[in-house]
Amino acid sequence: MATWISIGSFADLDPTEGNFQTENASSLLGTFDNSEMSFVTAVSNDRNGDDVIWEDDLGGQESITVDDATSGLDSIQSYNAIVTLGDGSTITTRVGVAQLANGEAYIVPTDETHLDNLNIQSLELTSVLNDNFDGMFVSSAERSVDNSSIVCYAEGVLIDTPDGARAVEMLKPGDLVMTLDHGQQIVRWTRSSDHALGEVEEEAKPVQIKAGALGRGHPAQDLIVSPQHRILVGGAGQLDGLFTSEAFAPAKSLTALPGIRHMKGKNKIKWVHFACDRHEVVTANGCLSESLLLGPMVVNGLNATERRAVVNLFGTASVPGAALNGPPARACLKVSESRRKIVNHRKSEGRLTAKETRSWNRDHAMEICAAGRSVPASWA
Repeated sequence: MATWISIGSFADLDPTEGNFQTENASSLLGTFDNSEMSFVTAVSNDRNGDDVIWEDDLGGQESITVDDATSGLDSIQSYNAIVTLGDGSTITTRVGVAQLANGEAYIVPTDETHLDNLNIQSLELTSVLNDNFDGMFVSSAERSVDNSSIVCYAEGVLIDTPDGARAVEMLKPGDLVMTLDHGQQIVRWTRSSDHALGEVEEEAKPVQIKAGALGRGHPAQDLIVSPQHRILVGGAGQLDGLFTSEAFAPAKSLTALPGIRHMKGKNKIKWVHFACDRHEVVTANGCLSESLLLGPMVVNGLNATERRAVVNLFGTASVPGAALNGPPARACLKVSESRRKIVNHRKSEGRLTAKETRSWNRDHAMEICAAGRSVPASWA
């Protein structure tokens, strides 16, 4: 099992089968910011046990399961890349990109540590390094990007409890909070930390959701959350007309909507988060959102003492890649999925600008099918 970085869905990079070359590898050149990237869990399926995951050029294609969706490996190629960090500094490196038969593309690390523990704001693929592979070794497919972001509430946010609303920073293990699905639930673990934001790029800045921005009374007062914090949409009066069923959407995916914005001028903040026995829908400033889901990326982002503490409290994951307190309380939309829904909604109302259209062209994916593969010059 590995952690890769999703960069979206694209037209087939390798449309001509029967040779090892990825003909359209250069079409991916460009910059992907952190609104387009998300962490995923990838499991390689080495069907014939030869330690290689084969593409489909000459027959024998093998598959990869990403976040429970399985698709064949269509192509693997390597690129020179520039990674921009939150403080504005850059790292020049090389990365792999795997595209599956369903069109989804993923950044795959080329060694065990070069993308670890970085506050990645954007990643630019500058040139094609090698586009002539026929598969990837299992050991390569199992490399992980250990680079976590934890969803947080800002200090001062009010969480509904059986005794009324309480400031999130006042919650402690053993306290009760009210949840949408399971009534009163015990807070099992809390954490708070101060963060400087002066050098952080806009997409990584806190998100403010103004009172009533999601629907009447939702939130009841302005709410500040971290960019990846998930907000309930499509139900309970929160963006019911835009999303057709209940799901969680990352806060930063909603900033095209009136009353929701990144706080560009914010220079520091105290983040607070809490976890219950399960992932729960809780009420914060009158807005339905999430408690902390202790997934692999969150746990990997904790220090050793904190990791031991959460494992002692919640036990190990039931299956590889699962959250310690999972499964998620609702379906979790990717940033790109949520933004596509907003774009489609605005388009249907005739309110989509040319800038928005250009910005989200990448999200219009073409599904591709592939077949077959054989002996490789395998990507290592």
